[in-house]
Amino acid sequence: KQWYQRSVRVSSGINAEYGHMALGEYEEAKDALERTKKIRSRVYGKNHPLVASTMANLASVSYTMGDLKGAMSLNEEALEIQQACYSDAHPLVAVTIKNMAMIENSRGDYDKAKSLYERVLKMEEVIYGELHPAIASTLNNLADCVLEQGETAKAAVLFQRAMETNEIVYGREHPDVARNLNNLGRAFKEMGDYDGAKSKLTSALQMKQKRYGEAHINLVPTLMNLGDLFNLTKQPNKAREVLSRALKITEKKIGMKHPDAAKILRLLGNSFYLMGDLATSEKLLNKSLDILEQIYETDHPYILATRADLGSCTRPGAAQRIF
Repeated sequence: KQWYQRSVRVSSGINAEYGHMALGEYEEAKDALERTKKIRSRVYGKNHPLVASTMANLASVSYTMGDLKGAMSLNEEALEIQQACYSDAHPLVAVTIKNMAMIENSRGDYDKAKSLYERVLKMEEVIYGELHPAIASTLNNLADCVLEQGETAKAAVLFQRAMETNEIVYGREHPDVARNLNNLGRAFKEMGDYDGAKSKLTSALQMKQKRYGEAHINLVPTLMNLGDLFNLTKQPNKAREVLSRALKITEKKIGMKHPDAAKILRLLGNSFYLMGDLATSEKLLNKSLDILEQIYETDHPYILATRADLGSCTRPGAAQRIF
């Protein structure tokens, strides 16, 4: 009876954490996951697969909140347990390695991230075959990594393949398809196809708003890409509008210490630069840099690019390209 009661408490914690994550309430989700981890460790032992799964979920929340170091540590602990319990070609092992690749990508170590994604892709093709949403997810992440390395055409092909897989599996109105459209729009933007980018990004935003409402954290990446696009097409007022909306959502949902907050501030800084307000631009860029320096190493690409943008504020006409 006592064991059953403990199991019920564990299950309740799981339901709570997924509910909070779905609503974008990451602090609450983190608290629920930490409670679940403690209970599962007592009930099952510290090296049980369920404990590893909870640690992996906690790592995902930590990653979303911008704690890259904490997320990597949790994933490494989870992977050690999983590899002791399962074969190397196990879905949970693949998921944890994929999450570690995402962290490396965020850190700016694109070569390491690409190697991990390619390793996961081979594992998943053995596990699932070629047509599975897990493979679409890995293709999407690999494309993102390749895009950061400047291989825009290759990234677009990978994003397209991921989207086609998700459309077959889920249909065209699924959130993962919206995510793929957002990323395709980003790739088109980087290739200079601004009309194609706007079409993809607008469709992605409409799908997300229909699914999540007007103020969900999942809207932020698309709003950021639209803001960047408007800056590139010399429409800083439109950029300012969508970026201010993205910043408001970010501040409410995950706080101003998150990398996305820094990215939005930088994009806004570029908008004000284009409007000729160099003082406000410099202020926003300094705020962005302050956040980034708390998260990344000093040679991270985002820090170097933001410093370059700051230099442009004192050298009119030398504006730098932003991400």
